[in-house]
Amino acid sequence: MNSTRYNINMCEGPLTGKIVRFALPLVATYLLQHAFHVADMIVIGNFAADKAVSLAAIGTTGDLNALMLNLIWGVSVGANVVVAQSFGSGDRKSLVHAVHTSLALALALGTAVCVLGLIFAPAMLAQINARGEVLRKGTIYWRICFCGAPFMLVYNYCSAVLRALGDTRRPLIFLSISGVANVVLNVLLVTVVKLDVAGVALATAFSQVLSAFLVLRVMTNSAGPERIMLNHVRFYGPQVKRMLHIGIPAGLQGMCFSLSNVIIMSAINQLGHYAVAGNTAACQLEGVMYVIVIAMYQTAMAFAGQNYGAKKYDRARNSTLISAGLLTVVVVLLSTIDLIWGRQLIGIVTPDAKVAEQALARLSLTLPSYFLLGLMDVSTGGLRGIGVSVKPALATVLSVCVFRIIWVETAFPYECFHSLWGLFISYPISWGLVVLLNGGMFFFLISRLIRKQRAGEPAEAA
Repeated sequence: MNSTRYNINMCEGPLTGKIVRFALPLVATYLLQHAFHVADMIVIGNFAADKAVSLAAIGTTGDLNALMLNLIWGVSVGANVVVAQSFGSGDRKSLVHAVHTSLALALALGTAVCVLGLIFAPAMLAQINARGEVLRKGTIYWRICFCGAPFMLVYNYCSAVLRALGDTRRPLIFLSISGVANVVLNVLLVTVVKLDVAGVALATAFSQVLSAFLVLRVMTNSAGPERIMLNHVRFYGPQVKRMLHIGIPAGLQGMCFSLSNVIIMSAINQLGHYAVAGNTAACQLEGVMYVIVIAMYQTAMAFAGQNYGAKKYDRARNSTLISAGLLTVVVVLLSTIDLIWGRQLIGIVTPDAKVAEQALARLSLTLPSYFLLGLMDVSTGGLRGIGVSVKPALATVLSVCVFRIIWVETAFPYECFHSLWGLFISYPISWGLVVLLNGGMFFFLISRLIRKQRAGEPAEAA
């Protein structure tokens, strides 16, 4: 299969058009992914026997799930960067080894997560104050989902390889097919078979198996640089080392990020299941913007990675700037729409007025400042693209994770902050701190590389 028509050369030609071409399928991919998740929430929120409890059970697992998986997702960031830099530098051998190492990592880490999740799911949910039916249903949902973890990671890692080569269209196709299957099964298993949260989980696991099958089928039959030969799937030392060097700090950052969110989730659980359900509903609305943020983070990282590998540092800088500008315009527009129509949009997820009020309390703080989260992620993506991972991870951990934990432990207990609004006021403050630190770091490092290159001096790694 000829894959060159799917790939984008990020090192030549006008940047804005290529960034848009790369980002739009990626945005569509993440929007579809989020839409399918929202469909899960809508089905549960409207057809489960005890709607608020079932919605809370799924919502309670979200941050814990991210905590379990963020280290592994971070390593996939390392895989993306190593593949992009190898492709940009024209090092064919390194590229082949990076592709096969990515799949080996996905299989090994996915199996480990599956086993750990099955064993520790109830204990972890109990630690964040999940009780009664929320704990029971959350455990059922989470354990079934963990059975699909190896397949989910195969899809994510292989898609990361394709994105690093400039191909964002085929992952969109794979997700569309598996997502439609997810929605159909979801409706069938919840509304007809009456499996409640177990039905949602089974539909999700099946869709993950299907997406992994589709991406592997294409990559094993490809004649392009992304071709997978199963007898070559193993750990190649230099590529593993580079992936872990970039990916582990990114993953630890994500884990700390999720840990702070787990602590916040524990605080939300103290406010009752209406607050938990409201927070879950608000996340669905925010998620539409967050997938755009993630898409532009991936775009900035891929463009910076390929151009860094090709030693085109000015293009790495400019692509990050353009990504940040495009993202800010889109997020501000969507935030404005959500602020105006928030109550009606929340009503699609849940008809419960008490849940809706709790959701709007969170949205009143996060929506006006969401562009800061976008700038935070794009600047971090630019840094990772040029191979810098430890410093932005430390900046994010201190500015977001530590700050939020201190906030929960010191401010939240006071009556004036003992609400969803009181918790989430910490979010825009922490986003702004990271923008200042990581944005400044990126432009300092990339400007130094550009100056040395223009002066004819050796431009050592950033």
